[in-house]
Amino acid sequence: MSDLISCNIIEKDKNGDLLWSWTFPYILQEQKDFIEKKCIIQEMKNYIYGRWKKTWFYLNIIDCDSEKMQDTVLIGVLIWTKEFNPDKYRALSSLLCRTYHESGDATKVLQLYLSAFTKEIDSNENGSLLFKEYCSYNAFKHSNVKEMIKMFGLEVILIYNALLLKRKLVVYHHNLPTLLDWLKSFPYIMVHRKFDEVFFPWFELTDEEVQELNSYSNYIAGCCDNTVFSRPELYDVLVNLPAKEITVAQQSKDRLPMTKVHKDIALFMEQLGKSDLNDEIIIKAISEKTQEIISRLKSFATLLEDGNYKLSLATLKQNDISPAMENFLIQLASSESIQISGD
Repeated sequence: MSDLISCNIIEKDKNGDLLWSWTFPYILQEQKDFIEKKCIIQEMKNYIYGRWKKTWFYLNIIDCDSEKMQDTVLIGVLIWTKEFNPDKYRALSSLLCRTYHESGDATKVLQLYLSAFTKEIDSNENGSLLFKEYCSYNAFKHSNVKEMIKMFGLEVILIYNALLLKRKLVVYHHNLPTLLDWLKSFPYIMVHRKFDEVFFPWFELTDEEVQELNSYSNYIAGCCDNTVFSRPELYDVLVNLPAKEITVAQQSKDRLPMTKVHKDIALFMEQLGKSDLNDEIIIKAISEKTQEIISRLKSFATLLEDGNYKLSLATLKQNDISPAMENFLIQLASSESIQISGD
């Protein structure tokens, strides 16, 4: 079954009015209200993505200079899906946007959308090369993980640790498209985890959105408002992209223990950033290191009949490990849903 839910075409005319000119198969009024309030289409000419409740949206906006649409200033194609894949839907929304701009015909957009929905490719269709790229999408090819390591050097371990131990990670950049372009790569540092449920690419400091964040024990969240710096209750780790700085909240330091293992991984990641390896290989190498840590943790635990593990604190204390490592393994066990017992 396709992950696509629906598609909309939005136009802005010369008077500055917005028109939801085409929808397939439907859109709720509250979705329209959300997009008009959140995205400020009049002020944007770019590709953006985000989350509405449990649904992902991808919006591509371009200037209109088509002779067939002389009263239109901007065109936006909005795709709603069950799947988080920003680059994949950039390709599709770009194709649909271009098709509508060149033809002014929503039926041509519908044809391509239905092809994507049924996962069929018509090689005679205009833009077929882009469409094939969409269908054969590879997330790792669009990753910024290597650049992230280069940007932060050894301090990238703070991001790694926050993701590994399921903490609250907030990423800041004043420019929304830049923020979104970087943010999609953070989950690739911890590829054995599924972050869709706790991923908020773009939140604002409204009471409603802060309340939603506070309902989660951990998340990756992006913000364009620099007043988030003075809201340490919202994060354990704050990544300031423009300043290339990472801050650990004072109240969170005990919950983010650093050990010799972290030093080794930091050095390992730094070397990967300096290498000639591509992002796909780097991501897999980091994942292998992570699995080594988890395997070490499981070596201290007991495998239960149901296939789950139980970690005994008494058994852990019998091993010759430092208090910091002991604290780290306990935190990691919790984040890996390993049962912890005092006996």
